[in-house]
Amino acid sequence: MITDVQLAVFCNILGVTLFFLVFLFHYINANYSK
Repeated sequence: MITDVQLAVFCNILGVTLFFLVFLFHYINANYSK
């Protein structure tokens, strides 16, 4: 059984990971475009 705390931590880590991947993707695209 998953508790609310585990779900919140999982969603938080998932959100930060997705944000970091999007940031990294845009950063690499910006560098390759120049």
